[in-house]
Amino acid sequence: MKKALLAASAASCVMLSGCGATLMRDAPSQEVARAGGGKAKVVFMRSSMVGGAVGCELFEVVNGELRLIGQLPTGNKVAYETTPGKKVFMAYGMSADFMLAELEPGRTYYSIVRPNWGTSGFAPTPVRAGELKSSETEGMMKGTKLIEVDAKAADAWMGENKQRMQGIYAEYWDRFQRKSSQEKLERTLLPKDGQ
Repeated sequence: MKKALLAASAASCVMLSGCGATLMRDAPSQEVARAGGGKAKVVFMRSSMVGGAVGCELFEVVNGELRLIGQLPTGNKVAYETTPGKKVFMAYGMSADFMLAELEPGRTYYSIVRPNWGTSGFAPTPVRAGELKSSETEGMMKGTKLIEVDAKAADAWMGENKQRMQGIYAEYWDRFQRKSSQEKLERTLLPKDGQ
């Protein structure tokens, strides 16, 4: 019975890309380096076992086009360097959700990618400046493993999945736009949230 459960778990992990084995690899160092060259950095962290078998892909949306950041299996984090300014990030599990950002150069920001019970998706949630020293955030920073995307594998994955993912983006972005100003603010990394 145990073997059957393990096999089913492994199969669902592969089907849903929750393992992240093909696109992601361990980072050479577990230290999150500061953003350099006028860039900003966003560290996406995922630790909840809720929805643990569901894969989570992360994207930056640039002029309506998706750029793959990588896959984020539970227990891991991804440090993504980008240009400063206004940003849109998308997380996709079985549905998509978004986080907005206003990033300043040279700063590092944090986001907890939380499972959404109602949609089987993931909500990228800003970590506020006042929460950076909280036990939850510090525990997640220390308790997750830094991984990075394999650029060649990511290009191949996007070649196969971009059209489908763009359709998902369009559908869920339209829904996100219906949120109130307050709801959008709660999902926005503010310049002061960086360190």
